[in-house]
Formats: sequence, C-alpha cells, structure tokens
Amino acid sequence: MIREFICGFLIGLANLVPGISGGTIAVVLGIYEKLIMAIVGILKLKFSKDQLKMVSFVGAGLVISIVLGSKFVNWSLNHAAGFTYAAFFGFVVGTVPFLAKQLGKIKIHYIVFGIIIFLFLEYSSISFNTSKFLFPVVGFISAFAMVIPGLSGSLVMLIFGVYNDVLSAVSSMKIDLLFLFGFGAIFGLIFASIFMKYLFEKFLVQTRNFIFGLVIASLLKIQPFDKQSFSLYGYLCVMVVIIITGLASFQLAKSSKLEQG
Repeated sequence: MIREFICGFLIGLANLVPGISGGTIAVVLGIYEKLIMAIVGILKLKFSKDQLKMVSFVGAGLVISIVLGSKFVNWSLNHAAGFTYAAFFGFVVGTVPFLAKQLGKIKIHYIVFGIIIFLFLEYSSISFNTSKFLFPVVGFISAFAMVIPGLSGSLVMLIFGVYNDVLSAVSSMKIDLLFLFGFGAIFGLIFASIFMKYLFEKFLVQTRNFIFGLVIASLLKIQPFDKQSFSLYGYLCVMVVIIITGLASFQLAKSSKLEQG
C-alpha cells in the first residue's frame, strides 16, 4: 500500500497549487475510478478490505502532504512558480497516451464538451468576498471541485478569496477555520464521489471521454511558461523539468497498466 500512500501524497500536493486538479492527478496515477468506488462503498458500508486499505492509505498521504507541504508549496509558488507548474505539467503530459487508450470508444463531442466546460470555469472572471461563516460552503464547493478531474479546488478558494486564509490556517493550525472549512469539505467529498460513481456506472464511455477533455484542457492552465519570467537558461531548465517528470509519469503509468493487466 506504499504506492497508494504516495498517490495520496501527490494528490494532496496538487490540491495546494491553484489551477492543478487533485482529481486529474488521481486519473493520471490510475487510481481515480477505484478510489471513487471505494469511497462510496465505505459510505454505504459495503466495502472490501482492499477498498478500506486503499482509502486509508490514500487519505493518510493526502492529509500528511497538505499539513507538511503547505509551507513548501507556498514558498515554491512565491519563488519558483514556473518550475512548480512545470513539474505537474510534465507529470500530466506523460500519461496522456495511456489516458487516451483507456477511452475505449472515442467520442469527440464529449471530449470537446469537457474542454469547453473547463475553459468556461477556469477563465471566467468570477470573484466573491467570503466571510468566515461561509467557510463550510466554500469547503463544500472546493472539495467537490477537487474530486472532478480538471477542476481545481485551490482555484475555487481563490475565486472566493479564501485561498491564503486556508493555506495559512493549515500551516499555523488555526483550528476554528480548519473545522469550518473541513466540515463543508467532507460533505463535498461525499456528494462528489456519489455523483461520479453514478456517472461511471451509467455512462462509463461518455464520462471517460468527458474527463479526458477536462484533463487535456487543464494543460492550458497549468503550463509553466507564463507563471514567471525566464531567461533562455531558465526556459531550458523548465523543459528539462517537464521532460523528467513526463518520463517519470509515463513509466509510472506503464507499470501501473502492467500491474492491472
């Protein structure tokens, strides 16, 4: 279960970076559908030991990465944003061929629909001012977005103006804000998991194609080249980071496919 713990750790780190989807990373790591089924199985008290172990180890990795990684991610976004996004960009790009193979039957209109939905949500200039008492609502919406591949819970927090507050609350352990946000996030996770399970059971091919569209479109958001200024040497370094993480994720996806098949 070490792999599941590492997957949870990477998903947690992704959720800390605005524009990067924890759901996308779960898809890239090849555990998304199994994780959704396991979460819903536990909620219905109809689960196997393997499902319980999976959720436990992924959850542990996710929580630990958020608690321990919040300060590091905050530092990296302030001092090396381009390289931070380059690592995630390469990680997603490296698994695109495997995600395409998983589609089974390609349905272009669902892929295009996923791309359009992503672009609308990510590039709309919506913003709110949120009071402390609405943190459970923001937690619910953010967690729901975290589960949907291509959508970013961190971006939702930015839209509602609470991203810095939540990151600060995690790094300094402000229990009151964490409780309010976490309370809503738990219900968001539950509802999103049930919703995605229903889609996988009733519309498997359509859902996979739609998610593929979300993942492809997310590359526009997480590409690193406009995140900070680079010299020519800096651009070369960014390309090296993309190649390294891309090859690493390609090999990870390949080994995961071999294990499943």
